[in-house]
Amino acid sequence: MNIVCVHLALGRALSGLGHTVLDLRPPAGQVRIAPLLGDFRPDLLIQQETLGPRTLIADLPALDCPKVFWSIDTHLNSFWHRYYARLFDLFCTTQKHWLPWCADAGIASSLWLPWHGVARERVPWERRLEGMAFVGRLTAERPVRSWFVDCLRESGEVRVRQDLGFSDMLAFYDQSRLVPNESIFGEVNFRLFEAASCGCAVLNPAIPGLEELFAPGEEVAVYRDGAELSAWVKRLQGDGLLARSMGLRAWERVRREHLPRHRAETLLGAVQGLPQGAASGPAGDVAWWLTLHQLRESGRLAMDGAAMARGLANLPVTDEVLAVLLRLKADEGRDEFLRLALPVVQTKQYETSQDVNLAGSMGALRFGDCSLARLFFLRTVRHGAPAASDPGYTALSICLAWARELQRTGRISRPGFVFNPAKHLPASALECLVLASESAPDNAGVYREMASLLARDSGWDGLRLKALSWLSLRDRGNWRLGLELGVADCRAFRVRQGLEEIMTARHEAARQGQEERFLRALAARDESGRIGAMLGSGPVPATNSADE
Repeated sequence: MNIVCVHLALGRALSGLGHTVLDLRPPAGQVRIAPLLGDFRPDLLIQQETLGPRTLIADLPALDCPKVFWSIDTHLNSFWHRYYARLFDLFCTTQKHWLPWCADAGIASSLWLPWHGVARERVPWERRLEGMAFVGRLTAERPVRSWFVDCLRESGEVRVRQDLGFSDMLAFYDQSRLVPNESIFGEVNFRLFEAASCGCAVLNPAIPGLEELFAPGEEVAVYRDGAELSAWVKRLQGDGLLARSMGLRAWERVRREHLPRHRAETLLGAVQGLPQGAASGPAGDVAWWLTLHQLRESGRLAMDGAAMARGLANLPVTDEVLAVLLRLKADEGRDEFLRLALPVVQTKQYETSQDVNLAGSMGALRFGDCSLARLFFLRTVRHGAPAASDPGYTALSICLAWARELQRTGRISRPGFVFNPAKHLPASALECLVLASESAPDNAGVYREMASLLARDSGWDGLRLKALSWLSLRDRGNWRLGLELGVADCRAFRVRQGLEEIMTARHEAARQGQEERFLRALAARDESGRIGAMLGSGPVPATNSADE
């Protein structure tokens, strides 16, 4: 086949399989692919997501060949990928557990295509440095990563490198024995394959799909919290034979199953007989402009509101387009917003659309119109959840009602989108709770909802700790809350602080005569048993009533 590769790491592998490859590296921003093809007539186009500045292909519908998009950071960019994916016949993601999201987003065809390693000679174990190696930026914006490194340092020496180039990073791993890995939102990331390619013993978070890539406990050490991570570090540092064999097995697995040619073969197999699913015509225009809106709203695309409005004005007014128009009008001011929002309610336009009703409701709240915000909410639940209660007429109650409704429909959060309540209208349950906390900063119910919601997905440990800490400080007699805080600390690699919180909660439970309940609750949250092992299993005597 003639294959156009756009920023694709598999180009050389495809050539090695006998295909003719046109390897394109267009600049960031909106580009047209047709002028770059020259006389090349593609049978297939594959675009790989670029990290950092984005390349967006504006004329995809003009190509009559199958088109594939490989999403590398689905876990951080799903909020705009859901629209850009419509312009392709096949959407590939590096994250297996995001495949159900692809179906919910209406993506025509999807494929799990993990990242890959590299074929590399293995440096003998005895020539490698003892201790641990970590490659990654440590910044104030990523406190959990800093806690991760601090947790490692309590177990031994850690050599940290930031901003290494690819070849320098591999050379660094070549000289390393233990490589603890950390992920942002529970994703299988580059570092796993890179360190395994160099024959290191990798300590990796327990992530969906990992067990299909490497055998846990044999090819990689898998941890679920800081306590289990510390236990693995201690074990591997004390058992050089296990660490060496783990690194060797991972290296062999990469060479056997995880090289670029393996991914190229998988991808080519998936496009055989691939049905046409890419949007074109008006549907393609809608997908394109919704993609631009998401990137503009997140601050990743420079485009003023007037230019966005002009682009949207030429589209069919679908419910998604109307929702974006409402959000744009809210940025223009109260009068402009009401000029669009009021007729939407009066004419019952897209009355069942959650997108339209959420945008209308949150826009109304921005201008203090709780009555209109309530009406938009009632439009949604009248059809989707008729048993839902009336949200009332306060910003707090309406935000909480929307948070519950969005959780019901699976719109939990927008990972990777930095939500600013002073700038953005909420588009997820978490963002509604953040807005609620702005209007009622001392409301415990908001923080309870937030802590419960954030427990559903990994990657929110820092924010969940803030919510639980706020609640715990105001309810010290609630041992269940103290236990949750301690376990959350351990998952965020603050093991020492977590154990202190858990012991305090245990003493409080014993004082209340509920230590058995405490131990059962701890066991249910401590999958590896490492937290309990660190605490010890001896009973805590109940406090004398005279001391209460």
